[in-house]
Amino acid sequence: MNDPDVARLLVRVINISNRLARYAAHETGERTSPATWRALSVLQEKGPLRLGVLAEFCRVRQPTMTVIVESLNASGYVLRRPDPADGRAHLHELTPAGAEALDDWRRRVGEALLPLFDDLSEHERALLADAVALLDGRLRRGEG
Repeated sequence: MNDPDVARLLVRVINISNRLARYAAHETGERTSPATWRALSVLQEKGPLRLGVLAEFCRVRQPTMTVIVESLNASGYVLRRPDPADGRAHLHELTPAGAEALDDWRRRVGEALLPLFDDLSEHERALLADAVALLDGRLRRGEG
């Protein structure tokens, strides 16, 4: 079914999400590229990945992902190891330090956004929780 009203709402969700991310980055003073946090998030969700696959998930070119992964490796946030399926290739995986850094970033982002939402009613909190669950469920179903 083609529902232009739902399509418009979903585009607004994307726009609002981007605005929230920019607001949080400003409020936290975050200087780390969003692509870096996206890479860590993808590795946490998907597990070890080859560089090209990680670049696709993060929507960056492979040379850009190489720079990001090298930085994450130097920081101890990502570990590079041979791919058991192909000795010529490598897998990149999130380390415990990377998971901790990602959790810390998420906490700081949440704290930065909280003042915008600290006066939500119980009904509004329930609506927000339902909207998040709906969006997450649809994405997980679509990603199969």
